[in-house]
Amino acid sequence: MNNSEKVKKFLAEKGSNNDKRSKYINSLFTRTLVSIIVILVSMIFINLNEKNEELYRKYVFTESLAFSKFNNIYEKYLGRLIKDNNTNDQMVFNETIKYQEKSNFLNGVKLKVGINYLVPVIQSGIVVFNGEKEDYGNTLIIQGVDGTDIWYVGVNIADIKLYDYVEKGTLLGESIEDNIVLVVVKDGEYLNFEEYYNEI
Repeated sequence: MNNSEKVKKFLAEKGSNNDKRSKYINSLFTRTLVSIIVILVSMIFINLNEKNEELYRKYVFTESLAFSKFNNIYEKYLGRLIKDNNTNDQMVFNETIKYQEKSNFLNGVKLKVGINYLVPVIQSGIVVFNGEKEDYGNTLIIQGVDGTDIWYVGVNIADIKLYDYVEKGTLLGESIEDNIVLVVVKDGEYLNFEEYYNEI
């Protein structure tokens, strides 16, 4: 390869990098602009009258937002919102829940799994809650890609934070005692865990 070919190759690679950088900046600008517009429209809507403020409080602050629906719309028009954090240094773990016994517990099911059992995520989704739930205790809720909220109770959560995206079959954490509680909720209704689990 002579010098002129090397120079052409170098300039082509540099141009390619500049195109990628330009696309990234344009994408970032568009997303920022859309976010600002959404916030401004929300503020105008709330300040129009008290009824609008009540509606906004009801559907945004009281009820669970459908992140999966929002994510699908966002990806359709603006590109991928949730980035997969698949790196080579992640722990290899792809499991389903295996349990010895099950029994009903409040609105969910209690599964006997053993102490320090490695609990997998049963449906890919976004972590929408991590805290105390009355009658359940420390609870983590993942809103699945199908719009179903899955509550995990009695799990010592691994390195997962609020609004993280987690993949089905990956490690959620370890059971604190010899059992865990799972609750499945969709559109405000509690679903039968076993039926839901067999369908996914």
